[in-house]
Amino acid sequence: MKLNNGTTIVLNQNVPNPFAETTVITYTVPNSVKDAQIVFYDAAGNRIKNVAILERGNGQLNVYGSDLSSGAYTYSLIADGQVVATKRMVKQ
Repeated sequence: MKLNNGTTIVLNQNVPNPFAETTVITYTVPNSVKDAQIVFYDAAGNRIKNVAILERGNGQLNVYGSDLSSGAYTYSLIADGQVVATKRMVKQ
């Protein structure tokens, strides 16, 4: 999704992936976005967690393996109600 001010919304792949203890998701959300969140889903597509992104610019989100059971998950960056990108992560 490209915005008219030339700033792009970016959702990067979590590192490391797969992970056991912790993984980091980095992202970029421009100032023009009013509402941003990262939403996590389990393998069946059930929403398991919403994380509001309050700061603009480059940011990162730490994900802790202790909160998740082993398996595949997806996470989506939603900006102003639209899904910008979805990535897949694997918890060992």
